[in-house]
Amino acid sequence: MSRRKLVRTNLYPYHITTRTNNKEWFDIPLDDVWRMSLHSLKHANNVYKVDIIAFVLMQNHYHLIIKTPESNIDLFMYEFNKRLSLLIRTKSKRINSVFGGRYKWSLIRSQTYLYNCYRYVYQNPVRAGITKRCENYPYSSLHCLIFKKKFPLPLIDSFGFKDEYALSWLNMNIKENELFAIRNSLNRAEVRVIKTSSKDKIKTYFKFDAP
Repeated sequence: MSRRKLVRTNLYPYHITTRTNNKEWFDIPLDDVWRMSLHSLKHANNVYKVDIIAFVLMQNHYHLIIKTPESNIDLFMYEFNKRLSLLIRTKSKRINSVFGGRYKWSLIRSQTYLYNCYRYVYQNPVRAGITKRCENYPYSSLHCLIFKKKFPLPLIDSFGFKDEYALSWLNMNIKENELFAIRNSLNRAEVRVIKTSSKDKIKTYFKFDAP
């Protein structure tokens, strides 16, 4: 299967995930990987400005919801993964690459899908049986928001997870069909060809669902 063409846009957020080689656990404690991840996010953002909505680090992968006002998702992700991989390899004395190939991505084209992605990302440690509530998992931007822990970049908290009702909603189980849709969307392209004047050009169309 050929690699799908990356869509660069400043209109909609991305859901991004990257896994380690062969899905192996990181070679160093997760505390260290978390600190390196935050450092790498800050470093990459100093070079290519982005807006972070959510970030969760797991034992062998991470999830990121991000907006790119400058349509620079590829540049930011290259800088972030390059720096994080270098730090992990240096600390663990690993020779092989840390991540197993290119990151996976999907565009979040509706408010409903954004809500589902938000819950999906923060519920990762719950589904893995690590914690019973999303906000108690220490390696997530949500934990930093709720417990006022240090995060190197401003976080877009449009959900206002400071009251109990919002947190209860966040911890509600996601339906199986919604889980399938989120996972499946990380492997799909949304590109079509239209005719313009004298040449065919590739253009990508996105439209948010009505509220």
